[in-house]
Amino acid sequence: MNTSADASVPAAVPVEEHSFARFLVELRHITRFMTAAANGHPLNDAVKHIESNPAFAQSRLLSRVITALNTRQGEFRTAEVSVFDGETLKLIVGLMHAKDAGTFTSGEWDSAVNRIHAALCAWDA
Repeated sequence: MNTSADASVPAAVPVEEHSFARFLVELRHITRFMTAAANGHPLNDAVKHIESNPAFAQSRLLSRVITALNTRQGEFRTAEVSVFDGETLKLIVGLMHAKDAGTFTSGEWDSAVNRIHAALCAWDA
């Protein structure tokens, strides 16, 4: 039996979460016609972007992408791919290409992740 109280409660909408590998597929699909940003060091540029804007949702999501590129692990919601603006997507294209090509050492990725986490923690403090 459906009561009026039950009718007023909206049904829960499932949140679609994916592994980082699936999120990368989504990112690659969206950015398939984009080229990487023209500058030569996307990892350093991404870290500087996050350090200068640590409170922005886009910066926090970019930090999760960089961490996931470094560890090849992470969980993302499908809708999160829409958070990025065009310039940040170009930066992400550069990061994906750099990771695939082995442009940066694991130490450089680790250092970038550490700098990002320090910036985020400093903002949150």
